[in-house]
Amino acid sequence: MPLPISSASNKNTLNRIGQTSNALAGNLAKLASGKRINTAADDAAGMAISAQLQSQIASTDQASSNISQGGALLRTAEGGLGQIGDMLSRGRELAVQAANGTLNDQQRQAINKEFTNIKQEIDRVTQTTEYNGQKLLDGGLGPNAQNPPVIQAGINATPNDRIAINQVNASDTASLGIQNLSLDTASNAQNALQGIDNAISSVAQNRAGIGAMENRLQAGASNLAVSKENLTAADTQISGLDYAAEISSLKQNQVAMQAGLSALKSGLKTQEKMIGGLLNTKG
Repeated sequence: MPLPISSASNKNTLNRIGQTSNALAGNLAKLASGKRINTAADDAAGMAISAQLQSQIASTDQASSNISQGGALLRTAEGGLGQIGDMLSRGRELAVQAANGTLNDQQRQAINKEFTNIKQEIDRVTQTTEYNGQKLLDGGLGPNAQNPPVIQAGINATPNDRIAINQVNASDTASLGIQNLSLDTASNAQNALQGIDNAISSVAQNRAGIGAMENRLQAGASNLAVSKENLTAADTQISGLDYAAEISSLKQNQVAMQAGLSALKSGLKTQEKMIGGLLNTKG
């Protein structure tokens, strides 16, 4: 049967061993996680601040993702405008050709047929260029749009944390002013040139607006990257682990544990001898 531990010295040694064991467990938990604070007991105030910082870091990552999606939307819109711009250039080429006095009306009719198809294709592209169900070239992204897409580009709920994408006017033939243009006569072809030039200018302005918005989003993304870096640095200062100090503490606690066990073993032997002596005492 194990001998009872009754001396005050052995009880104190056991208490110290228990405390050292808890300290060792804390050392190992911190080294495993790489964090100084793993539970509220480690640093209650520090844990609260760190939790808030980590929430802000996660929100910053999401805001960056939002900006990236906004950039994808703008690039999709610009792709559609690029196609429309190319078709308008071809339409102007046809107008110059139809305005030439060496052609006859039959030839101009053939040219006008291609121009009509170009206008129809411009309207089709306008109606089918979309991102995640949002039409991009029908005026929904225009300055006067009632509900333009708004990018949540920050981590708070202030107006400064949101960017409205409202730089793209409608690009259908009616909005561009070329819906009723015709190249069926030399006179109509000559008159169409100015209208087509105005349409080309409108598309170019739309593309410029998209470029400016893309630059703004990029600036927002860069700002978020700096904010995340600063927030991460602040969190590391509060909850980050000093590995050198923690390993030093671990070694100290290991030595203390070995010393405590050695002291307990010695104390138990001494107590055993004392009890043995008492048992051998003759009455």
